[in-house]
Amino acid sequence: MPPIVPSLPLHLVQLGFDYVLAVEAGDDATAARLAPEMEQLPGLLPAIAELVVFPVIALSDDTDACADSFVLDEVGVLYLMAIREWATHAPAAAAPGIARTIAHFVGQVLADAPTDAARTLRELRAEEVARARAVVENVVALHR
Repeated sequence: MPPIVPSLPLHLVQLGFDYVLAVEAGDDATAARLAPEMEQLPGLLPAIAELVVFPVIALSDDTDACADSFVLDEVGVLYLMAIREWATHAPAAAAPGIARTIAHFVGQVLADAPTDAARTLRELRAEEVARARAVVENVVALHR
């Protein structure tokens, strides 16, 4: 299953992660401020989910594939498909639930402890912002 957006622009990476962090923190004022933009970009949160999930489920070149790795990949694909469908069929209502789902995945799978979800989300945000900047810098360098 290919990603919806191979690389997100910097401002969308920041917006998506900022929204997920606001929802995770229970910061209703910030989430409400960002909600109109999120509603106009129904594919953004599924793209953020992909940035978070694909590195976890992807089959690595340096490890031997086994039944468990294929199962993990399929479960991840199903998770992402469900998020895409949710965002497609109920874009306005889906955003807070998708944000909570992303935060839950991060807390349960990527963070050292579920209570470290916000810290891990901030780290992921910083990594993805750096990647988005690098893409922009490479494109600008190519056009010089």
